[in-house]
Amino acid sequence: MTFTNLPVQLTSFIGRERELAEVERLVSASRLVTLTGAGGCGKTRLAIQVGNNMSGAFADGIWLIDFVPLRESELVPQHVTQAFDLRPVPNQSLNELLLNFVRPKQMLLILDNCEHLIAAIAQLVQQLLAAAPGLNILTTSRQPLAIPGEKIYQVQGLAIPELNSAAISDLQDLQHYDAVHLFIERARAISPQFRITAENASAIIEICRRLDGIPLALELASARLKILTPQQIAARLDSRFNLLNLAQTIGAVTHHQTLRAAIDWSHDLLNTDEQTFLRSLSIFDASFSLDAAEGICREEGMTSDRTLDLLASLVDKSLVLAETTGRAEARYRLLETIHEYALEKLKEAGEFKRLRNRHLDFFVVRTEEIVSKMQSSSYPSLWLNWLDGELDNIRLALDWALESGQIESGLRLVITLFDFWISHGSISEGRNWYERFLAKADEQVPIMLLARANFNAGMTAGFMGDATAARAHERTAVALCEAAGEEGVHLLALAQGPIVVAAIMDRDFLTAYNTVERSVQLLREINDDMELPISLATQAVSAGGLGRYQIARSLAEESLKAAHKSGNLFAAALIVSYLGYIEHCEQNYERAQALYVEALTALREQGATREEPRVLQMLGHTRLQQGDLDQAYALICESVARYRSQGELKAMGECLIGFGVLASERGMQTEAVRLLTTGATHGRSVYVSLLLADGREYQRYLAGARAKLTKQEFEQAQEAGRIQTLEQGIEYALSLPLGPAGSASKEQDEFSGLTDREREVVTLIAQGKTNGEIASELVLSKRTVEKHIANILSKLELTSRAQIIRWAMEHHLTSTSS
Repeated sequence: MTFTNLPVQLTSFIGRERELAEVERLVSASRLVTLTGAGGCGKTRLAIQVGNNMSGAFADGIWLIDFVPLRESELVPQHVTQAFDLRPVPNQSLNELLLNFVRPKQMLLILDNCEHLIAAIAQLVQQLLAAAPGLNILTTSRQPLAIPGEKIYQVQGLAIPELNSAAISDLQDLQHYDAVHLFIERARAISPQFRITAENASAIIEICRRLDGIPLALELASARLKILTPQQIAARLDSRFNLLNLAQTIGAVTHHQTLRAAIDWSHDLLNTDEQTFLRSLSIFDASFSLDAAEGICREEGMTSDRTLDLLASLVDKSLVLAETTGRAEARYRLLETIHEYALEKLKEAGEFKRLRNRHLDFFVVRTEEIVSKMQSSSYPSLWLNWLDGELDNIRLALDWALESGQIESGLRLVITLFDFWISHGSISEGRNWYERFLAKADEQVPIMLLARANFNAGMTAGFMGDATAARAHERTAVALCEAAGEEGVHLLALAQGPIVVAAIMDRDFLTAYNTVERSVQLLREINDDMELPISLATQAVSAGGLGRYQIARSLAEESLKAAHKSGNLFAAALIVSYLGYIEHCEQNYERAQALYVEALTALREQGATREEPRVLQMLGHTRLQQGDLDQAYALICESVARYRSQGELKAMGECLIGFGVLASERGMQTEAVRLLTTGATHGRSVYVSLLLADGREYQRYLAGARAKLTKQEFEQAQEAGRIQTLEQGIEYALSLPLGPAGSASKEQDEFSGLTDREREVVTLIAQGKTNGEIASELVLSKRTVEKHIANILSKLELTSRAQIIRWAMEHHLTSTSS
């Protein structure tokens, strides 16, 4: 019979299969294991379940000692001896009594809730382990004991689903997530008829996500189902500490019967500096870097080393989560529940506004520095990755700038982000910020800041096909530049950019050519090497739209030289893709394909995702003309997927034209007319304008279909194309048998040399991800990723990463859906 004092649990243990297996393995292999984690995350319950599961492995039993009732560190040995019911022996200290008792034993000792007596317990544990070779100890604490041989296991919240329509639609699958399962089980203990439905599923997911999957919080929340629906509970989570304060709840841990009590317990164990730093960190709504924490939360007189020490202490005490694997720079975050608690403390201390201002100032300055480095660096993807990682913080800063009336700071930030929004497919977001800040701008904002903001707003409007707004912003920018005198000369050379973009979208290439020609002349006069490449490239596009391909090639080549001279690698990649278009128009399809692949590789290396679908589409059109319909279809489908992910619906008109050509080649003339008409009628992008201006693909195939259909069939197909939306047109195209036949078996043969994991690695390399990012996404070590890449290079007989990217594009392995 195994001896134990483990308490009988009144509620079922939910989930945690992986955690149980991992902790049991650690306990079997190591003599000291500590479960760490935030208050209420389920450390005690997990430890007790591990003890129950391993009861047969320890001849002298499993013993639990709870330190919650104890406050005096000097009484730790006495507390443990009392748990074993040991009587004092004359002339023998309590420590000696205890050590003599455990020395011959083979047992598992569970020490629960150690964080408030950490030093005294750590000292006793070392003595016990040294005296008793058959003793294993499992502790639960919000921070490690920090003694030799300790294995630390971080207990996270229960598994939670994503909040999306796919998750909500599969109600049965939702219950496989531990957090949802726990919530439902505890709800049924209160109301046996409770069940998850299509109506309450999204609310239950939101509850689980916003409570970070913390079991204590979920049990407290489920208890509220006595009087509230899941939807009502979810709506009240902004005041979670008032909502989750029941005196008694089913399954709640006795010393934490409210969510606030659980966090108060951790907070009260912090010293003054740690408490101050924790509430300062609540200024971040999302994750943050050490650099940002130092720049915003470090108080006057505090060294960088002290900041790092405080952050490390909060990580050790499970109040801050550190994300260090699979990335070059660690990021940190607060669980939402901890964040709300700390933010409440920040506001009570009267420090919220000061810290929010520091947050705004930091991200204005740091973003300007990063973008400057990006423009002058040979590795702009490094800085683009920084912007990607800090986007939530940047949006928070912009929101505060609007709310607090700091319009000048907000405009500095949105102006700095212009190229990022353009290259990352976020034009609509950028335009929205420009409009919101300009609506609040007054005469106190510097005139050139207003001029640049209007210029950028006009460019975003032009890219989105809104010619009216583009021209309005252009006129304002020109007027402001002229009013600024000498200071405005530089921007005046560019100020008509919105008109040029709008003219290209409207296929008025002559206006675009003549307008941008004046800009080029001005830029040459003022020796502006940074802006000249884009203006020359825009003039080249305009010349191409007019069918002047020799002029277009000459301007594009001059533009490419200027881009390389100024170090603008993004512009260089775009110009290479346009040179590919010129070769396509002159029917040099192999040369066009090579240039498109070169451009696509460069864009992916830079993380410039916005332009990818356009170049994929152009490559697809080239493969069409080469007769490779299967690869053309795959490329166009991938372009559609990328455009959809960016929300660039109007640009998908070029995809519909491609699908229309495919339909014609497959002998589906009615379908071809419908698709071509929708693309031409509703599509708005530079490439749609060029396709329609050139006419060879659009007009030739439309004329070919007209010759094979009756007048009535042709007109009906055109009418159907005019009345359907772009999205409807895409769905219609995808429903047609335009793809390759027998693709599954063909694919099997093509990739027989690569394992499934190696194919995943190839796909992520083709998306421009670093080894660290691949390791993080696939949950591998960097060393394992490097080994996979070595295998891939060997199997495919390649020698470089760039060659892998080209191979992936040729075999349609550039999206995760492949």
